[in-house]
Amino acid sequence: MRTAAVVAIELVLSMTPEWFDGLTEDRHALRQHPKFIEWVDTSIAWARKEFGQNVIDVAVHMDESSPHMHVLAVPLTQEGRLCAKEVLARTELMRRQTSYAKAMEPFGVQRGVPAKVTKRRHIKLTEKPQGGGKASELAAQLAAANSTIAQLQQQVQQLQGLNVDYSRQITALEKRIEQAQRLATFEKQIKAEMAAKKPRRDLPDDQETAMALFLEKHKALPYCTPQEASGGSLVASEGRFAVLHLGHGRHALVEFPSAQAVQELARGQQQGPGRAPGR
Repeated sequence: MRTAAVVAIELVLSMTPEWFDGLTEDRHALRQHPKFIEWVDTSIAWARKEFGQNVIDVAVHMDESSPHMHVLAVPLTQEGRLCAKEVLARTELMRRQTSYAKAMEPFGVQRGVPAKVTKRRHIKLTEKPQGGGKASELAAQLAAANSTIAQLQQQVQQLQGLNVDYSRQITALEKRIEQAQRLATFEKQIKAEMAAKKPRRDLPDDQETAMALFLEKHKALPYCTPQEASGGSLVASEGRFAVLHLGHGRHALVEFPSAQAVQELARGQQQGPGRAPGR
């Protein structure tokens, strides 16, 4: 036997969907219908008559609109040779179609008109239909559907891009709001202390006022913690607040633990760049 020889062939046996629906449209109940069982038995008997003991498997499938039977057989010729080419010859296929239709006549069905008589030609999926007719109409509908799918896919990609952009903008706005809330809290705290005439122990009254004015002047800047602004260069300061240059034209308002921490930063930058005060 050749190593590339075909050792099994598959046949699909079925009836029209209308015949099965005529028994019952319930596919689950169809399995128990006497006529359906008779069709299964008759089809198996026909397959065994055609291939004898060479039938190696039979399976009934209910997963499509037309229930059908798969028959697996070894392609042996009458002389006992393994030759799928002979068993599946066009003349043999036509003969089996006619033979199976003959076996199905008791069920009230008949064989379709052979293509040899109708001159019908199989149209491949990759072949563009010529002329008018149903095939041409379906091809046009398919082309329109594919075009619509492509447009929808493009729109989905655009929407996904917008979603990412909006997410970034929302995140940036939320951060700005958080920074503004922190700054407002600081200003409120200082103003409350000034109104109550309770100066901080580390700052005299005039420095409290100067610090409030400093915050008012630079409140448009984003707020950062000392850790976030680590490595920034001191631009201006008042009390425990300072404006740092973070590079690339970016500035931030930073609150340090104390005015002494700001002074340490200033001294550190005079000695060498890149030093940040510790807590």
